[in-house]
Parts: sequence; C-alpha cells; structure tokens
Amino acid sequence: MEDQSRILAADNDFRSFAVEAFVGHRVGGWPFARFDISSRELRVRLPFPWFTTRSQQAAAVRAVVVARRFGERWSLRFDDDGGSLRDVRVHPIYRRQQIIDHLHRCGYQVADDTADRAFRSRRRPR
Repeated sequence: MEDQSRILAADNDFRSFAVEAFVGHRVGGWPFARFDISSRELRVRLPFPWFTTRSQQAAAVRAVVVARRFGERWSLRFDDDGGSLRDVRVHPIYRRQQIIDHLHRCGYQVADDTADRAFRSRRRPR
C-alpha cells in the first residue's frame, strides 16, 4: 500500500501551465492546452478534438529555446535527442517568467535565441 502511494506521489510532481500549444499542424488554445514540467519529463497536452500528448524524458532534452516572434509573441521550442518534441511549440500567454523559472528549478537549460536572431537580421555594412 505504501508503494502505491509513493508511485502516485511521484506521478503528481508535474507543474501544469495553461498555454497555447502547437503539435505539428494541430493547435490547442489557451486555457485548455497544457505544458507540464517536472524534473523527470516535459509534456505538452492538447485537448479536444485532438487529445494529443507529446513528452520527452529530461535526460534527452538538451535545451528549451525561448524566442520572441511577431512583436510580443513568445514561444518555447525544444532541442531534444529523440526528436519527439521537434514539431512542438508552446506559446505562454500568461506567466512566461514563472514557466522559465520552473524549467530552471527542474534542471533544464533554457536558451534565448533573440540575440542570435538580432545578429542575423542586421544588414552588412557597405
């Protein structure tokens, strides 16, 4: 009985955030799509009508890349070994900094690509 309670406690250590999420061409809107973070795994869940879940073990995630697109629109992309999160994008509508802080607390490397993008968009001097 104690073993079952430990297993249930281990399964419930995810912190879930309401986001807008894209998995391939499927979209889950806020507040129904979820981005679940734990020290063991990252998981993105899309609601009705897709009922799609993509996840990756923490050891396989090399980095979570934070990008700012289209003015104020922030997105999270994932660099992972298995490639199961390659076509996943998460758009935090609210609490972006809390999501990033929780990723850091769980041991994920969070990279910012805005500096790299700004460097690429500069014009060459004449």
